[in-house]
Amino acid sequence: MIPNLPGALAALSLAVLLTTGAAYGQAIPVTPTYKGFLSSSDPTMTFLFEATGAKATLVFIPGGEGRRGIKPEWTADHGYLSSYHFNVMLRSLSDPAVTSGQFNLVIFDSPADLPVARHWSAARESTDHLSRVEDVVRHYKERFGKPVWVMGHSMGSISITELYKRLQERKSEDLVAGLILSGGQNHTSFNYATTRLPVLVLHHENDECVGNTPDYAKKIHARLRDAGNSAAELVLIKAGTASPNGNPCRSGYHMYFGAGPDVAKVLDQFMNKHLVSR
Repeated sequence: MIPNLPGALAALSLAVLLTTGAAYGQAIPVTPTYKGFLSSSDPTMTFLFEATGAKATLVFIPGGEGRRGIKPEWTADHGYLSSYHFNVMLRSLSDPAVTSGQFNLVIFDSPADLPVARHWSAARESTDHLSRVEDVVRHYKERFGKPVWVMGHSMGSISITELYKRLQERKSEDLVAGLILSGGQNHTSFNYATTRLPVLVLHHENDECVGNTPDYAKKIHARLRDAGNSAAELVLIKAGTASPNGNPCRSGYHMYFGAGPDVAKVLDQFMNKHLVSR
């Protein structure tokens, strides 16, 4: 399971990982089930950080164009997984030295770019994309037999809100335990009257990315609560710093730059709270 090591050494290394509580990471392809005329047969690549004694799994849908190019040979040491501050924050959910360490983390990678135009991505509403997200969620729910949460950041918020509408239409809402709408895109929406599962609306109070405003996050939360969803919560992050590279949608407040421990704590506490209540 650990590449480039003889069998005995690999077993010893894995034992050390398990006894120290560190998460084991590996790239895993998920075969798509949708067979549309223009859809690709390429697998959906995911990267799994498996926690020891996990209570649940968090599937994360990135923003932007949605494609990071995860390869089967990637390990947890790859820079996108080990150095990029946002993923360092997420993978801490499987590390008991930082959080409760009780959540497997899965990072979703689209096999094709999901184009963005005018602060929206119609590609994220497509049957092909939503079917791939559902395939990944179902794969990991069946793999571990544990509840699955789905988190979408920025453009990824479109993916998870549209996914849940799709599940509602198919009477498959129970596939997910809860949703985390992070740095969400303006104009995302729920079927407010029928959305009762736990929803965390997470945003930075100083988000400078046009099209992802904290005021809209407040509206989403208010509409969920007004419709009777007592499990909907709003958290506005205060820590962090402005964009260090001049792009407010690629770093800075929008990407929780400098606020990783605060965000990880919020995610950990919210999911643990609602796993207990369920």
